[in-house]
Parts: sequence; structure tokens; C-alpha cells
Amino acid sequence: MKESLGRRTLLHGFGLGAAGLMLAACTDAKRPERAAAVTRTSTPGRTGPGPRTPGPVATGGRVVTGWSEEAQSYDPAVGYDLHAWEVSTSVLFTPLFQFDGQSGGPAPSAAARLPQVSEDGRVYTVHLRPGVRFHHGRAVTADDYIATWTRVLDPELASWAASYLFSIEGALEVNEGKRKSVSGLRRIDDHTLEVRLLAPDITFAGVLCLPFMAALPMEEIRRLGKDFGRRPVGTGPFVITSYDRKRQRAVFQRNPHYIWRGTPFIERLEYRWGIAQAMQLRQLMSGELDVLGEGAPVALGPQINSQPELRERYVVPIPLQGTSWIGLDTGHRHLRDRRVRQALNHATDTEVLGRLTYGSQESSPLPFPKHLPDFPRTARPYRRDIDRARSLLAEAGATDLRLRFAHDGSAPWERLSQVVQQQWREAGVEVTIDPMSKSALDQAMASGQCDVFPRHWYMINPNALDLAGNCFASDGSSNYGGYANEAVDALLAEARRSQTMADCNRLLARAEQLLSEDPPGVFFSSLNFLAARNPRVRNYHMRGETGSYYDRLWVSP
Repeated sequence: MKESLGRRTLLHGFGLGAAGLMLAACTDAKRPERAAAVTRTSTPGRTGPGPRTPGPVATGGRVVTGWSEEAQSYDPAVGYDLHAWEVSTSVLFTPLFQFDGQSGGPAPSAAARLPQVSEDGRVYTVHLRPGVRFHHGRAVTADDYIATWTRVLDPELASWAASYLFSIEGALEVNEGKRKSVSGLRRIDDHTLEVRLLAPDITFAGVLCLPFMAALPMEEIRRLGKDFGRRPVGTGPFVITSYDRKRQRAVFQRNPHYIWRGTPFIERLEYRWGIAQAMQLRQLMSGELDVLGEGAPVALGPQINSQPELRERYVVPIPLQGTSWIGLDTGHRHLRDRRVRQALNHATDTEVLGRLTYGSQESSPLPFPKHLPDFPRTARPYRRDIDRARSLLAEAGATDLRLRFAHDGSAPWERLSQVVQQQWREAGVEVTIDPMSKSALDQAMASGQCDVFPRHWYMINPNALDLAGNCFASDGSSNYGGYANEAVDALLAEARRSQTMADCNRLLARAEQLLSEDPPGVFFSSLNFLAARNPRVRNYHMRGETGSYYDRLWVSP
């Protein structure tokens, strides 16, 4: 996922003084009356893949989620910010497969079973689950998937997701406008789809879990036109019944055609946006909101941490498959020398940086996320060693190193940049901090005009190739530092062709070791999502790849 895409820009800064007054003033507010009745039942219904649902549960009722901003679009091929992503992954659409458990891989959802894969790893045969219907009642067929995926590749749509399909034979030609149909897609019958890849790609099963791969009805896209982005028709657990830009809210009702019968447990979901994050936290505590879509604001970390009853009652840290690091321009006359980049890693106290994020990050000075499942990690993390940093800088002839650290002023980077400035000064490196707008920073990063810059990556496929292939491969779409290492490229390519996840992870572990020895940046943390929900919301789960699981949460009577 491109880091410039905003769906995982979770936490933005707010002034702490006024917010602290808000928190102090709201603890005794009364819960507003709920619109829908909640009734008790003894056993949970069947749920799709994902975190488990223990019983007993309650059914009915309403959940209200707050957002800072309106989503770009509810069309999964167009919207990519966090608001749009949660609607696509958790509310309106059901892909062929979904990630299982809290960290597992693909499991059948709209598909009847896992795909059959040919011996050479290039041909996937997908059997559709009978009975899957769109919100308006029509049965889903293999033709709907072919049409949907071809639409993602349409150059006129300019979907952010198109590159995820480029491993399919003929997909790139469609995206380049050279063909109208994808040669690697074939309908065998109404409930069987064949996909031919250009080469084996172990990440492809994970791609089939992503929301833009869920079937869409082309007749509804044509009928609704531009309105499809606000009132889309899908196959997910909820149906959108209202989208009101003036009142800044969208309403979703339980889908009677949902394939996982018995869920969702709640009857109604309501999204409200245009609410400052400090006000969201106040409304969460007063009962006006049940869930904060963007989580607890990291800028309010000092207040939240100073009130244990607030933190323990409302905030739940959830580990993500994502990392945060300080990007470096490897084309810089000094930063192109690996010894200089090693020196900056030795000059950085990652434990201190981690503490400044108030739980949204945890110290992990390695390129790949800390909690990757079944990953045989061999890379050695850097430890702060000022003498070693100075020695490496001297060897590289960079004792007069001057660098510009650009950031967009968002939490926690405003404070982190100041601490990094102090830490690197001890090694003899002078850092100038250059705050700018987010759009200006994005442009400066993309054009190679930043010496030092903030980076973070939230994986939407639980395989380190999602991070490494985009950020550290020489041709990666988000390789803003211009990093190039032929040995790393070769390992990533071999890992993608692997037949088993064990082989893939073994190769990726070697790639991580090389990335640590020849660092493209200063790695310091793995990411957490600071989920914020009212305790009346039960069985709340979230995965970074998937978002909040609205299909299986329930509310106390």
C-alpha cells in the first residue's frame, strides 16, 4: 500500500490545552437514547473468517462511529483513506477470501473453498460459494468478478489498486489501454473462475482478500454513475440506506442477503464525520459515539495516559502489521554511503522515540513489523552507540554532515524530529527541521527533495513483500529514498515465486538482514492501532489489513 495514500494515516495532532478541558468536562455526561432495541440471544451466529466470536451475544441495536473527514469514496477501487477502507473491508463488500483469526492468512468467504493452484503456481481455479447475492438481490457469478477486476484496471478509472492485479496475465496491457479484456481471466461456468498469472506470485491469494477484488454489479455502476461512490451496491454485511453530505453522516442497515447468516448482530451502523478528534473522544465518553474510526488521538496521549480509568475503559492497543521509520535520500552525496546510514542508526535511541508515541508505536529497530507470524527473524537490530556512529562518519568522510528533516507537523513527528535532532547532534550531525503541509511533503518526497523524512507503512497483505516490494525494491512504487540493492531485489523476486510461505519467509528474513546491514532508513518501531470504543460495544476486533469487524460486534442491552 502506498504510504502517501491516506487510509492508514491514523492519528493527527490537536492542541492539548483545550482538549484536556474537554476530557475533564465530559465524564459525567448522560448516554443518549438508543434508536433500536437490543435483545439477548444465547449463541452467536456463523461469522466470516477473522477473529472469533464467543457467546452469548446480543442482537439488534445501533453502533455510531465517528470520523474526522468524509471518505474520498465508498467505491473500493477509488477510495483509500481509512474511512473508505473500513467501509470497503468491513461494511459493504465481501471478497472471495478473508484473512482468518487475528493474524492468519486467507480463508474462504465468498469463495466455496481455497483456490486450486497448478503445480507451476501460475493458474488459480476459484470456486464461488453458492447463494452469494448483491444487496439488490441478484446472484453473483464469475462474470461479475471478471468485469469488476477489468474495471479496476481501466485507465479511465485510474484506480489506486490497479497495480495489485499486474501479476495477472494481460492485466498491464488493459491498464495501459492496449486491450479491453484481461487474457488471464476466464469464466469456466457461473460459479468457477480461472486466473492465469504471468509468473508464480505467493502474494496473490492475499490479493484476493482485498476489498477492491470483491464483486460489483456493473448494471448498478452504470445506473448510479458518479453516485456509486456514495451509494454503492455490494455483497457485504450491511446495505447503505442513506448518505447525507449536509448532515455529514451515512447509515447502513443489516443485509438480509448476507452469506454469513446470523450476522451482523447489530441492526444498524451509522457513520458521522466532520468531528475533530478531541471532540470525538468527548462524544465517546458521553455515549454519543460508540467507536472512533481513527482510534485514540496520539496527540492526546499525555492526557489519556494520565487518566488510567480513561485509558483502561476506552482504549485498546492492537498490534498492526506495519512499521515506522525515518526515510533517507540515498542519492544524497553522503547518504549514498552505507556507513553514514549505519551511523545514523547507531546515533538513534529507538526506545526514547517509542515512548514519545504514547502506545501507538513500540520500539522495534528492524525493517519488517515485529509481529509477523511464523517469521524466522535473523536480522540484528541496531543499538545506540555514539562512539560507533562517530567512527563510521569519520571513515566515510562525513564529519561535517548537515541534513534537512522535512515533516508535515502531524503527531508524533513534530516531537520526534526534535528528539532526533538532539540525538544526532551528539554524533556530530546537524539537522535542520523543515515543517511543511502534507501535500508539500508528499511532493517533496516523491521528487527526491528531502534528505530525511517520516515514513510509515501499514500492510494490507500479511506478507512482508507488501512492505519490502513497495518501499525497498529498486522499482518499488513508494521507494521515495531511491534505495537500490541488487541482492535485496533478487531475494524479493525469489520470495515472490516461492511455493510455500515457509520458503517465502526464509528468503524475506535474508532480505531483512541485508536491509539492516545496508539500511535505507533509520528503523525504530512497529505500529499499534489505539482502538477507542465505548465499553458497551462488545467483541470489538480490528486488523490493520481489514479494519474494524462490524459484522461480529454487539452491544450491551
